[in-house]
Amino acid sequence: MKSVTIIGGGLAGLSLGLALRQRDVPAVIKEAGDYPRHRVCGEFISGLSVEAIDVLGLSDCFSKAELLHDVAWYDASRELRKDPLPMAAKGLSRWTLDQSIAEKFTQAGGILETGVRESRKDPAPGWVDCAGRRPEPKSEWLGLKCHFESFSQSADLEMHMSPMGYVGICRVEGGRYNLCGLFRKAGLKPNADRPLVLDYLKHCGLDALLERIDADSFVAGSACSVAGMSYRPQPVQGDFTSLGDAGGLIPPFTGNGMSMAFEHAALAVGPLVRYARSESSWEQCRHDITEQSRMRFAGRLRVARGLHSLLTSETLFKAVAGAARSPLFPFQTFFRLTR
Repeated sequence: MKSVTIIGGGLAGLSLGLALRQRDVPAVIKEAGDYPRHRVCGEFISGLSVEAIDVLGLSDCFSKAELLHDVAWYDASRELRKDPLPMAAKGLSRWTLDQSIAEKFTQAGGILETGVRESRKDPAPGWVDCAGRRPEPKSEWLGLKCHFESFSQSADLEMHMSPMGYVGICRVEGGRYNLCGLFRKAGLKPNADRPLVLDYLKHCGLDALLERIDADSFVAGSACSVAGMSYRPQPVQGDFTSLGDAGGLIPPFTGNGMSMAFEHAALAVGPLVRYARSESSWEQCRHDITEQSRMRFAGRLRVARGLHSLLTSETLFKAVAGAARSPLFPFQTFFRLTR
């Protein structure tokens, strides 16, 4: 059996490594960080099929997840609409999820190297890029996240919109709430006494939401940030096979980023197993993964990027918010198109 080396131990990398080990493929994951840790993430899993979960062997990793059934949309001053989710979503922190998959991977005989920052240059056959988004220094977007112990929700998922950015709040395991937002950079400086995301809520005019948040219930150590995000299509990087965010970042308002990481890993399992068994060449393996990825995700990403542009347009925001209040607004259609 040929071995597979995975650069990056996020959701795509860990779940892919686990699935390969369950099929006796030698697998090494090289991860720059360590576990457990908080990551900027909506922690909202929506659209992930039972088939993909079975392919990846992850069913027991979701045992602590909260089931989420509806979503409410807000602008700065009012609730715009509330909708049932076409399928129940899962709320589960990356702190818990990453750690549980990492443990399953090593128990299955996988090699997990942490604190290793591997270059994306000059990949060898059998190397897969799951190292996340490619930073864009000129990006205007900043991602912020933290957990709170208490919050009075109007729906299992709340989305609060502003031309300056948007934020989602959902329940995760242990009765906590994840608040995660994407904001236009405003040069606000971190304050040791409070999470930076609260200052960005104020900057975006989301005062009504801010008043509902109990800052005293902030979970110490849960605040984190990430910058340099680009939602433009990503060119293929040399000879790498790229999965998850490395293959294309979906705007976070869709709530589909975590599911896409798992889906991408699941479709790569078959081609990589055939390569490891010498049933196909590395070139054929890469071609198969690339084509399946294009068929699965290209349309979804186009729709999501278009909607992201509308939601964050300062000139069109009021019109979009007004349209969202109409009972004829095709929420269910947009939900399906981004899944």
